[in-house]
Amino acid sequence: MTASPRLSLLARNTVVNLAGQAAPLAAAIVAIPFLVKVLGAERFGMLSLAWVLVGYFGLFDLGLGRALTHALAQRGGASKPYELSALVRKGLGAMLVLGALAGAAMFVLTPWLATDVLRVSKDLQPESIAALQILAACLPFVTVTAGLRGILEAKSAFVWVNAIRIPQGLLTFLAPMAVAAFTPALAPLAAALGLLRVAAALAHLVLCMQFYPELFAKAHGVKTGVRKLLTFGAWLTVSNIVGPLMVYSDRFVLGATVGLSAVAYYSAPYEVITRLWLIPTALTAVIFPALSAQLVAEPARALSIYRWSIKFVFLSIYPCTLVLAFLAPDWLGVWLGAEYANQSAGVATLLALGVLVNCLANVPFTLLQSAGRADLTAKLHVAELPAYFALLLWLAGSMGIGGAALAWSLRCAVDAFVLFLLARRYLPKPAPVLSGAQLASVGVLVLLNAAAAVPILAPLRWTLLLVCALLFGVLSWFVLLSPAERQLVRHPWLMKDALSRS
Repeated sequence: MTASPRLSLLARNTVVNLAGQAAPLAAAIVAIPFLVKVLGAERFGMLSLAWVLVGYFGLFDLGLGRALTHALAQRGGASKPYELSALVRKGLGAMLVLGALAGAAMFVLTPWLATDVLRVSKDLQPESIAALQILAACLPFVTVTAGLRGILEAKSAFVWVNAIRIPQGLLTFLAPMAVAAFTPALAPLAAALGLLRVAAALAHLVLCMQFYPELFAKAHGVKTGVRKLLTFGAWLTVSNIVGPLMVYSDRFVLGATVGLSAVAYYSAPYEVITRLWLIPTALTAVIFPALSAQLVAEPARALSIYRWSIKFVFLSIYPCTLVLAFLAPDWLGVWLGAEYANQSAGVATLLALGVLVNCLANVPFTLLQSAGRADLTAKLHVAELPAYFALLLWLAGSMGIGGAALAWSLRCAVDAFVLFLLARRYLPKPAPVLSGAQLASVGVLVLLNAAAAVPILAPLRWTLLLVCALLFGVLSWFVLLSPAERQLVRHPWLMKDALSRS
């Protein structure tokens, strides 16, 4: 039977993952002003597109990276080494082929993209085409890296994953900065990004072969279940395509219906508040392999991980959204000035509420995929898409940026409600996830957070913030946290032993 993961280990891995996710932000703050000055507007715009392409190249693995994590975590305790070896070989082979096909297609289409789609100026076209083709050649390394990372994550080797991710994230911005100090040409900048991706793939491969050599042993004539792997990955890909459409479409709708100035007022608070996604992103990468294993081997342990994850996200995110919502006029005014504070404060309060609910929804979303039901999350996203677009067009057209924020947050609320209902079907019954008192406490706190969006309460925002903060502290301590968890807060040095028994 698969060993039960300690909650202390999950907590440590989440913190390590969070550091890996946040590292590029620090490098970006340093590098971007320099790059803007040295490269000029058009070259920097192309570099920005290169960063986007490098970041989203992983889409071409068709979800096989996470599918491999799920398969290895679920079967690791029951399968023989040669069976896992066959699965790894076939999975990585499929990812290499997909990456090569996508890279070849992009290489061929690059001249058309640069001239007809991106409308690059004639002087810049040759180096833009060369830069994009260099990145296209690196695509197979990117897709295989996703699979190799999946192998390490299935073994909960998040310290090693982030030992690569952190320097890679820093160098994604610092390497182009170093190259730009010598030349502003786009091809060398792209080459630096491409070499970084190749180095990351090799580093993941070395770690996988060193720590888990049995996964790469020869295995001929073994039934692998690759078809199931491909099906699972395909459903993940549907979510990966449809989900970002709902996340980013609000800006395009606002630009088309209200104007680009509205996009600016909307995007400023959005870019700040949605950074909170780093926390559930770091957590769900950790609990995904743990839940994949425990839902099969020990469902009661899976419920414990699920319950802990909900508490972790809520207790981490709620204070942030509370401050961002109630003090929106203040931080927006200090950051961008009075005009932005006047235009964007209402948007910030609504988005803060939506992000809070959306962050919580990441936990049942991950549980469903851990249970092998990636089809449910994909079908939910597909069903939401037309309804959300209709609501967004209506509210943005009639209420402007406030309507867009309201539509976005309502979609997040409906999405979270359905995901929590679906996830409950895959947990042990009749054990509750949270007690009635805990659910009521969360509900009250969320409603109080929503009070920041009520215009007539704006003069009382400092008073309401203080009341919410005090109530959050009381309810968290006496209701949301169990006696054992309160003991750990008082005596954190006991965490390792106590959580290992929880």
